[in-house]
Amino acid sequence: MNMKIMKILILLTITLFIFAGCSKKKKEEELTPLNAPAKYGETMGRAMKKAEGMQDVLNLKNEINTFLIQEGRYPQSLQELVDKGYIKEIPKSPENMQFVYDPKTGTIDVR
Repeated sequence: MNMKIMKILILLTITLFIFAGCSKKKKEEELTPLNAPAKYGETMGRAMKKAEGMQDVLNLKNEINTFLIQEGRYPQSLQELVDKGYIKEIPKSPENMQFVYDPKTGTIDVR
């Protein structure tokens, strides 16, 4: 009787390991001639969004530098540029991205 229970437990354990190994992780899709145009489009779309944001980053960086020259320090936030009249409003960041500003160093990026 004990051998029969042991065999069942071993069989159940093996079955659980098999199911645990079958995860539903999304694998990186291989590049093929059939999906290459779609992959290219996705990559170019992301690059264009980043490029659009970089134009705003350059404009903001210029205003941050102007603020530094006139005020002797970096603005505490991008909102301070608006409050003191350096810019009319904070530009809208590209979809699914945001402006990242560090008031200690005056650096700004879009991610």
